[in-house]
Amino acid sequence: MKIVPLGAGQDVGRSCVLVTVGSKTIMFDCGMHMGYNDERRFPDFNYITTTGDFTSRIDAVVITHFHLDHCGA
Repeated sequence: MKIVPLGAGQDVGRSCVLVTVGSKTIMFDCGMHMGYNDERRFPDFNYITTTGDFTSRIDAVVITHFHLDHCGA
């Protein structure tokens, strides 16, 4: 199992975690940070892809709850 946080960490906002088990990758949450109005507002998607092709890398997305810091991106 591989766990990679793409946002949040010890901050409130832009919660996004990739979990890979075997050949399947699940994204837990994809939130935004309310305190920024630039690229820092969103998780670091460059880890997933630089071309914008997310569907070939992510098998499922699970939103844990519907606050903007978990689902706004």
